[in-house]
Parts: sequence; C-alpha cells; structure tokens
Amino acid sequence: MGRVTEDPDEPLEGDIGPAAGAVRPAEPEADPAEEMRRYAAEREERRRRTNAVSARVAAALGAVLLAFLTYDAVRAAIDDHAHGRNWIYPPGIVAAVCGVMLAALLTWAVHRTK
Repeated sequence: MGRVTEDPDEPLEGDIGPAAGAVRPAEPEADPAEEMRRYAAEREERRRRTNAVSARVAAALGAVLLAFLTYDAVRAAIDDHAHGRNWIYPPGIVAAVCGVMLAALLTWAVHRTK
C-alpha cells in the first residue's frame, strides 16, 4: 500500500500530476572514490580543452605578429635598397629571421592538428 507522510505537499505513491515528478526512486549511493575519479577525469578533460583553445589562440596571435614583422622588415629593406642604404643588415636579416620563425610556427600548428 502507499506510504503515508506528514508533509501534505509531498505526493503519494501512484499520484499523477505536476507534483508526482518530484518524488524519485531512491538511487543507490555511489562509491565516494569512484565519484572523485569521475570528477577528476571531467576536470582533466576540461583542462585539456581549455589548453587546446588557448594554444590555438596563442599560435594565431604569434603568426599574425610574425607576419606583420616580416612584412614590415621586407618593406624597410626594399625602401633602403631603393635609396642606396644598407638593406641586408638589419632589415633583410630581420625579415629572414621572422619569415623562418613564421614558417616554423605554421609547420608546428599544422603538425599539431593532425
């Protein structure tokens, strides 16, 4: 037979309606160690996703910065060459170093996504 309670707002067994969903069958208690392992695994997965997103953002910002520095150094080298100034060092060397670093960053980013 249904259970009798002192709380008039609590639905009885077999009740239907909006209050009937409030009563849930008793769930077996989970092992505290298992819950801690599950929480730790969820936390680790969130940390990995966050790190992956921040690595993509950092790589994109680094690539934009290196692309700008390469462009600026090449433009300065062309301008220095046109005016008969020394264009190989520093603007040409800076352009080459930034270009190599940009290529390395893009290679690393493509390799990491595979």
